[in-house]
Amino acid sequence: MKSPTKDRPGLAAKVCLSRQQGFSLMELLVVLVLLGIMAGVAGPATGRFLTSLEYKKQTAKVMAIVRYARLRAVTEGKALTITTVEGSNALTLSGAVAENRELGWEESDILELDPPEIVFYPEGYATPGVITFTKDERSQKIIIDPMTGLPLIDYSDDK
Repeated sequence: MKSPTKDRPGLAAKVCLSRQQGFSLMELLVVLVLLGIMAGVAGPATGRFLTSLEYKKQTAKVMAIVRYARLRAVTEGKALTITTVEGSNALTLSGAVAENRELGWEESDILELDPPEIVFYPEGYATPGVITFTKDERSQKIIIDPMTGLPLIDYSDDK
C-alpha cells in the first residue's frame, strides 16, 4: 500500500504542524500563576515607593515655600513672616506679601513651626527655626539657617 504522504512531501510537514498549534491549558495556568506571584511580590514594593515619592514631594513643596518667602523678603526690601494656619496644613506669609499657601495634604498630616513665627529679613538672614511635618509614621525636619535664611533638610532623624 502506498503512503499518502509519499506522493505529496509537504503534507507530512502540515500534519506535524497541525498538532503544535497553540498552548495547552496547563501551560496557560502555569504562566498565570507565575504572573500572580510576581504581582504579589511587586505590589507592596510599588506601594512603598509611591508613599516615599509623596513624602519627598511634600518636603520639596515646603522647601519651595520657604525659599519663596526668603526671596520675596529680599526683593521687596521688607521683612516677611511665615506662620501656620490653625487647624489646617497651610502656611501664611505676611509682611512683604500677604498670602496663604495651601499644602494640599491629608487631614492626618501634621505641620509645626518652632518658633510659631519665622521671620525673613531683606538682608537675607532669618530668625532660626524648624519646620516639622509628619506623614503617617515618618517625620521630616527642615531647619532654617539664620545666617543665610535658606532651608536645610535635617537628615539626622530620617527613617
